[in-house]
Amino acid sequence: MLQQHNRPKLASSSSQSKVSRKSGPPVAVASQADPAGTAGEKRGAIAVFTRDDSVVEIIAEGVSDSWVIEKFADPHDGHAFLLKPEVKMVVIDDEALEESMRGWLLDQVRKHALHALVAYIAAIHSPETERRARSYSVQYYTSKPMDRERTLRVLHSFEHAAH
Repeated sequence: MLQQHNRPKLASSSSQSKVSRKSGPPVAVASQADPAGTAGEKRGAIAVFTRDDSVVEIIAEGVSDSWVIEKFADPHDGHAFLLKPEVKMVVIDDEALEESMRGWLLDQVRKHALHALVAYIAAIHSPETERRARSYSVQYYTSKPMDRERTLRVLHSFEHAAH
């Protein structure tokens, strides 16, 4: 199932999607042999845990085309992706996550993507939610509705710090 957006193209494979901003034919889901599409070139990857396509669109706008963006609607589906050394950024949108899954996902990110820069987007801000996210050393915390310009600046600085 292919969903067209203004900038990125999403190719859906169950609850995981690979995003590309290049024009041309529909995006193919990454192969098992090279899931991040990194053969022959060194590319960073961003794991995005969200069901909100607008979050993916902002990320795609905030980073260069050299990044592979993988979207996971279900946190369990992204677990193996976090083990990949090319994962340099992780974005967690907690809107679709059950309360018990939020801490589990943050823990998995810290265990398996040790050097990744992490942004946490809270559906509803509360001091408790922010405290939990920051206790896992996330580098950027925000809540919805997101400040678009600030988020783009943060993504741009993440990109420079990760390369």
